[in-house]
Amino acid sequence: MSEKFTITDRNKVKRVPQRGDYNKETLYKILDAGFLCHVGFVINGQPFVIPTLYGREDSTIFIHGASTSRMITNLEQGVEVCLNVTHVDGLVLARSAFHHSMNYRSAVVLVRPELFMAMKKIMHYTLFQKTP
Repeated sequence: MSEKFTITDRNKVKRVPQRGDYNKETLYKILDAGFLCHVGFVINGQPFVIPTLYGREDSTIFIHGASTSRMITNLEQGVEVCLNVTHVDGLVLARSAFHHSMNYRSAVVLVRPELFMAMKKIMHYTLFQKTP
């Protein structure tokens, strides 16, 4: 049996709750399958949602951002965020537009982030592949 996240009023799926999955393995698979997330946060009553790149190592999610951006400067202050990743696996088309749907996997991570500085200098590596 895999490890699960604790279900709370804050993270419990409300609409069709039986479709929610709180297994860490499931969350990690969804996160590992992508590279684009949307980070939502509120500053002085104004909501913002910023698309950005991310990666995961163990239980840590690393997000990309400029140190002077609104997102990073506010995350450094400890503002709570909602990080979302969605993968659309297929469209379900019907005769009526009211019955169209989609098959998808999504992960929502609610967290108060911590600043992680692995290096003061960013290093870029370019890989060259020889052509025959």
